[in-house]
Amino acid sequence: MIDSQQLFPYFFPTTVVFVDDNASFLKGLALQLPEDLAYQMFEQAEAALDHINRPGPPPLYQRCFSHYRAAGVDTGSEQLIHLDISLIEREVSNADRFREIAVVVVDYDMPGIDGLTFCTRIKNPHIKKVLFTGVADEKVAVEAFNAGVIDRFIIKNDPNAVSRVVDSLESLQHAYFRGISEMLRRSLLLNAPAFLSDGAFEEFFNRLRREHRFVEYYLVARPGGFLLLTDDGVLYRLVVLDEQEVAAQAEFAAAHNAPRKVIEDLQKRRRLGYFYESIEEYYDAAEYEWDEYLFPCQRLAGSEVWFWSLIESPPVDIDFDDETSHYQAYLERLDSEA
Repeated sequence: MIDSQQLFPYFFPTTVVFVDDNASFLKGLALQLPEDLAYQMFEQAEAALDHINRPGPPPLYQRCFSHYRAAGVDTGSEQLIHLDISLIEREVSNADRFREIAVVVVDYDMPGIDGLTFCTRIKNPHIKKVLFTGVADEKVAVEAFNAGVIDRFIIKNDPNAVSRVVDSLESLQHAYFRGISEMLRRSLLLNAPAFLSDGAFEEFFNRLRREHRFVEYYLVARPGGFLLLTDDGVLYRLVVLDEQEVAAQAEFAAAHNAPRKVIEDLQKRRRLGYFYESIEEYYDAAEYEWDEYLFPCQRLAGSEVWFWSLIESPPVDIDFDDETSHYQAYLERLDSEA
């Protein structure tokens, strides 16, 4: 089930870490987990902490921002923050993106370090924490939950314990993305595509994801919309335009002497443009193959009227390896590493 409470600037599957000194429990747990879940298991708490807290490249939500000083401004003056949206879609070329840890599930009763102490030593404040606890320790777990040390707790000897964990993973993963994308969302408020905050569009978008089994998506611009991927790496481009943007495309076509049929299709909203190559790049504009850049247009009524088209295997200026950079390839690498 897809979370319908938030449309993020980007989303992709992440990795869950399970920590328990009981090897038999972890082995039994692995047999009950979904095949499409990326996870790692640790019997040694310190080894798990080293893995979770390992230094690495900045996450995407940090890499999208950079400081720069405007020309002619003194060094001591206030710096500006630049948001580079193009870096969002380029994350699909990062085959290690799925290694990002969003949720940690840890046993409370472990030798050397208990689960709560373990959780307090996790450096990334965005990681969601689930505590396995015994009945006798439930009061401690409640206090930790109320204090914000953990996000969930589950009685370990509950016969439905594993299913409760699995059921909570999706919502916790979405809560993780809600946290890390907050700064992006706030920055986008200054010039955000209006469909990001349109409830009708969000409902449509989640339905589209279910229908095509998209497991990840990335906000893109020029034209606005999303880059989406299936778990085996098939790329799709969702183009989303408002009334003014489609009208501008019709005016653009007319100004460049496009065929009458092209102009009429744009004017009547039968097709919309995904102009991934500029007409200015052509030596003779008359050679521009307009039909290659036009796609069936569909209408969505929301807070305003949206015109959209879903394009399979679109041309993209991204170094994407369709054999190694998708989620299924990552799951296979995890299996080989186990």
